[in-house]
Amino acid sequence: MPSGLPGQSGPHPLCCWASQFERYRAMTTEKPRKHLLLTAVFLACLASLPALGADGDTSTFEGLITRISGDTITIKDSNNVEHAITLTPETTYKKRVGLAAVRFERAERTALIPGLPIIADVVEQGDAFNATGISFKSEQQRTAQQVQAGVEETSMRTAENTERIENFGTYEALATTEVLFDSGSAAISDKGKADLSAIAEKSKQTKDYRVVVQGFTDSTGDAAANQRLSDRRAQAVTTYLQQQAGLSPGRVMEGDGMGVAADAGSGSNAGARKVVVRLVVDKGVQGD
Repeated sequence: MPSGLPGQSGPHPLCCWASQFERYRAMTTEKPRKHLLLTAVFLACLASLPALGADGDTSTFEGLITRISGDTITIKDSNNVEHAITLTPETTYKKRVGLAAVRFERAERTALIPGLPIIADVVEQGDAFNATGISFKSEQQRTAQQVQAGVEETSMRTAENTERIENFGTYEALATTEVLFDSGSAAISDKGKADLSAIAEKSKQTKDYRVVVQGFTDSTGDAAANQRLSDRRAQAVTTYLQQQAGLSPGRVMEGDGMGVAADAGSGSNAGARKVVVRLVVDKGVQGD
């Protein structure tokens, strides 16, 4: 092929066109390859990501209510994993009744208390789980109510007794005795009576004394029954000190039932079934 037109130097125009065509074809062939490679890498990255929940996904949680704060309840499941669930105006509450617990009755939000086992149907909303429906068994509700009543009463009595002790000012204990009881009983044994008579005699020889009486139980049985039993034991000891041991009623503080003893542990514990009696005095009156 001639290198140029007559009277023209340089390569022939056809040669230039052919060269440009080859470069264009190479570029158009390379771009799809790059696009395919990038697409494959992107899909591989997506496949490696964990599956994430999306708004509107539904699930069910089952566990024990451990905390209630405003519109949020926290439950702990059988694996000891906690889940925070938000209550909304649309949340429904149902109580399963009957021996088979297959019949439902409508319940109120106020029925939810710590210690109640529930089943919560939830819908995911952002980082939160909104409850659409909550159900629980009527028997489990009664048990949770009894435990809650015992805890509240014990906490109230503990606070009252703490305040009473603090109001003594600079009082200190000169003597302490413990009266032990049989399981489920508030009857004072012969040894218990002898120990109470001994601390009563020491009290009569003490100037400006006070006697503080606190009753306790072990951890068997439900909280409400334990609270009542600790009251009965404290009252039995108070009555004995006043009527049999000869202490002035004004010197013996009203007996306090404290429920389960702090050192009760789990199950039956004879050392926790007791009434603790303390002879206290004001150091301001007794001096050193």
